[in-house]
Amino acid sequence: MGSPVDEPELGYRLVASAWGNGYATEGARALIDKGFESPLVSRVVAETMAAHGASRRVMEKAGLRYVRSFSTEWPVGIPGDELGEVEYAVTRAEWMASLPHGCSP
Repeated sequence: MGSPVDEPELGYRLVASAWGNGYATEGARALIDKGFESPLVSRVVAETMAAHGASRRVMEKAGLRYVRSFSTEWPVGIPGDELGEVEYAVTRAEWMASLPHGCSP
């Protein structure tokens, strides 16, 4: 993606037998929390194909919000790629506002 240094990209991949158990959401939240432990991180971003509804739900449950849709050319087409890609992100301020009251990072 070529993100700025202060905007790491969140990524995850699970075997199909682990889908639907909350592992991706739990892991994504832990990675976001870990990222924001560094004062150098201002925003965490993630991308997926627009057609990947489950992945989009994980991003939303992990606290990321929809930012934009965009098109990407792939050397080999796969089902759903015609719908393009989506970007989700959470800023440090949004993440801090989501922490339980009285908790500090």
